[in-house]
Amino acid sequence: MLNFIMGYLIVINILPMILIYVDYTFEIKIKEDVLDFIYFLIALFGGSVGIIITSQMFNYKRNDKIIKRWIPFILFIEIVIAFVIIYKINGWKLFNFR
Repeated sequence: MLNFIMGYLIVINILPMILIYVDYTFEIKIKEDVLDFIYFLIALFGGSVGIIITSQMFNYKRNDKIIKRWIPFILFIEIVIAFVIIYKINGWKLFNFR
């Protein structure tokens, strides 16, 4: 199961890298709203790290509201959910406050 999750995260983070690279180099005429929605959906499914890294690499839409504000927020929520799942699997041993 862990191999599947790691493979999924690798693929879902490479996908926005390819999309941003193609959009940045070839300047494909796609509406900004459609691209923002695509990036938002990819971030919801776990690709927010790939979007952040690639936008920093290519200096791509750094002032854009979606990439600057919402993608890091989604990443924070995903990290919190991952920690909750990990702690729940381990029986909440790390939250023992006694």
